[in-house]
Amino acid sequence: MLSSILSALHEVAPEAVVDVAHDLEEAHRITADEPVELFVLDLDAASDSALLGDLRASHPKAEAIFLTPGHFASPPEESERMGDVHFLEKPFSDSDFRNLAQNLLRPGGDLRPARRQRVLVIDDSLMLLGFVEEILTEANYQVVTAGTSQEGLQAARQQKPDLILLDYLLPDLPGDELSHRLSEDESTAHIPVLFMSGFGTDLEGAQARSENVLGILHKPFTSDSLLKVVGENLSREEGTEPAVRSEFTNVVSPGEEEETSVVTFSPLWNESAAASSQESEQTHSGFGDLDFPAQPQPALFESGALENVYFSGDTGFFSFSRALRVIGHETLTGTLRSAGTRENIDLHAREGKVVLVTTRDAEGYCAEAPVTLVNIDPDRVAAARETQTQTSCPLFITLVREDLILRDPALQLVQHYGQKLFAQQWSAPRVRFAFEQTSELPDFTNDIPAEDDIEHWMLSTLRFVQAQDVADEANYDPAWIPAYTRDGFERIQKLRLTVAEAQFASQFNGTRSIAQIARNLRLDLKFARLTLFRFVKLEIVECWPPTDSEKAERGSVFKRLGRSIGIGE
Repeated sequence: MLSSILSALHEVAPEAVVDVAHDLEEAHRITADEPVELFVLDLDAASDSALLGDLRASHPKAEAIFLTPGHFASPPEESERMGDVHFLEKPFSDSDFRNLAQNLLRPGGDLRPARRQRVLVIDDSLMLLGFVEEILTEANYQVVTAGTSQEGLQAARQQKPDLILLDYLLPDLPGDELSHRLSEDESTAHIPVLFMSGFGTDLEGAQARSENVLGILHKPFTSDSLLKVVGENLSREEGTEPAVRSEFTNVVSPGEEEETSVVTFSPLWNESAAASSQESEQTHSGFGDLDFPAQPQPALFESGALENVYFSGDTGFFSFSRALRVIGHETLTGTLRSAGTRENIDLHAREGKVVLVTTRDAEGYCAEAPVTLVNIDPDRVAAARETQTQTSCPLFITLVREDLILRDPALQLVQHYGQKLFAQQWSAPRVRFAFEQTSELPDFTNDIPAEDDIEHWMLSTLRFVQAQDVADEANYDPAWIPAYTRDGFERIQKLRLTVAEAQFASQFNGTRSIAQIARNLRLDLKFARLTLFRFVKLEIVECWPPTDSEKAERGSVFKRLGRSIGIGE
């Protein structure tokens, strides 16, 4: 919400200086020696009537906008003492706030509505078109789609997009030929083009022939990669080099476009609360059955084969999120070994940062054949898989060492399949694990860059878990009320959330139920449950039954949250 407010104020008054305070005392300090033209106050945060009165008295000419929770039947008395104030009920649209701020700061001025940038996507895969349209629409882009080159050419001429995402293999005309025609047409020559293809090397010549081609987005890709390349290339200054070419992370393999479209709705996993936890009797933080079915355990955990174990446990009592935070907090180097369905799954970490996830089960690691491997001798691929069964070295690293694939696509695949593999552990009913601390990692990890943010790595991994994996665990009562955990509010502000995730998180106020949040955001209840489920598994949020909502408010950070101006509502 704060981001939307700042964006609107910049649009209304680009020359204005905007300060952000997290409580009224801080607001007093900031404004002590400076005139103020407009206050924007979260009404939950503005709970001290004396401080409110002082603030108004010291700036009698300032306008004020109060952001009020939807459950307030009428504004509290202290807000009425502010004099001529304006109320805006949360959640509100960007346009409503922008128009109100415009009327107060620049009455009678002409404020043009913010223009949404338009992206034309040309691809013959309905799944990919749906996936890209969903991601970009959620990110507030206008999206036009076309399934053939002819449709794409017509759409480019009529819709005048700001950017074109163009598939290389189209049924009626190759993508490079279409880009050439676009560059020759005066009405479309100025529109930048980004190729989407798994055949990047074949497109280098096409990029040289057409000045309108910025670069290549390698298939497979995920929502993070898509948003990064679209955002950076649409925002670049005219005449500068393309923001990116082919270096993207978090790829998605071909044939998984249907699965990926589900991932964008933040499918979630579950971990049951510890049976011995007293808190589990009062709060609903796991939504699972404590009677876990038995899961086969590899011999590694039975034979004492591990040396120098730093910690061990199982997810019934010690969650993966806590285990990974220990690794990050203690800057550990070593391997988190967890029990998989057929082979152990190994997460290698260096100095508290995740490097990669792998397993000796090569077929379980990557059963399909990604586009990157299409033109490679099947025998060489089979040999790389066999090497993985012996050493757990991901087959893509072996192929890079043999100069059979390029390093950047290989690193993307290593990251993708590692995260997808670890996602199986999040959705498993109960998993045993142990962290073996070592001074050195296997040599195949040496050239792999580590993930800087272990919290976001967990969040990215969770997005691979599908709705059907947690259908039973996520089917909890929509009347229950989400509440931040002790440090959940601080942690969630540091995560790189999608627009939908951030909007959902902004609704937690200690009184709104899951059903109310879903209605406010016009979400299907199933997806509201799933989004909440992710935050639960990250131990950012817990849920309370309606009768215990007062306990939830006392036992969480809502008092601090209520004192935050413009954040958390």
